[in-house]
Amino acid sequence: MAHAWLRHLLERRLGPAGRAVVAWRTREQAEALLASRGLADSSALIAEQLGDRVSRGPFAGMIYPRRRGDIVHAAKLLGAYECELHAPLERLLARAPARVVNIGSGDGYYVVGIARRLPAAAVIAVDPDPLAQYACAATARLNAVASRLTAAPLMDADALQAALAASPALCLVDCEGYEDDLLDLVRAPALAGTDILVETHDFARAGVAERLASRFAATHDVEHIAIAARDTLTYAELRAVPRDIATGLLDEFRHLPQAWLLLTARVRHT
Repeated sequence: MAHAWLRHLLERRLGPAGRAVVAWRTREQAEALLASRGLADSSALIAEQLGDRVSRGPFAGMIYPRRRGDIVHAAKLLGAYECELHAPLERLLARAPARVVNIGSGDGYYVVGIARRLPAAAVIAVDPDPLAQYACAATARLNAVASRLTAAPLMDADALQAALAASPALCLVDCEGYEDDLLDLVRAPALAGTDILVETHDFARAGVAERLASRFAATHDVEHIAIAARDTLTYAELRAVPRDIATGLLDEFRHLPQAWLLLTARVRHT
């Protein structure tokens, strides 16, 4: 809890320049981790082989070049990244939201991928990291969806209410514990009619998954999604790679306990 609270405080107080320094330091640490596990060269070869295009899953065909600090780039291109969410995401996309808000949009993997799949939807990318904002905008341009993307560095429950109130919407949330504060039905009542896919971080906020499940039980169908094991043999591109390296390329470097909630609104905004 302290880590998530401190990060949110820094995001609020440091301003863009300070947040950029923190982001750069975080990315340097990620690069060091990738190198220490001997994954950098193989990850680069996979990217070259696939031409920086996602090969499988909901975002197949998306151009997604690697940005410094992205330690799961190969998994994203292979279509392995968060593969637990592929089927739930397809169900959400089939509901054709007119607006998508992605809190914790990072370098744009989800928000740009969804914009490609929903050509009529407006998308909002929210991330305090200025380097991520730059990368997300560049990825949006590469995939010809920049005209429909709006970026914001921060969003609280009041701002989320304003973003969701006008149309059928989908909200994706990945913000390291802040989901407990952000997904507030009192301050953001529009959430009651919004489909939500949220990564829950019980390591940062103990009990957050159950609190959110209880909070939305009256308005949403609630589905718990657990992290699943990865099989390197699923991906032909990894069959010639040493098993330990292949396993490392599919590692998402997660802090446990960590999972997702799929919250499907029973009555959507129109």
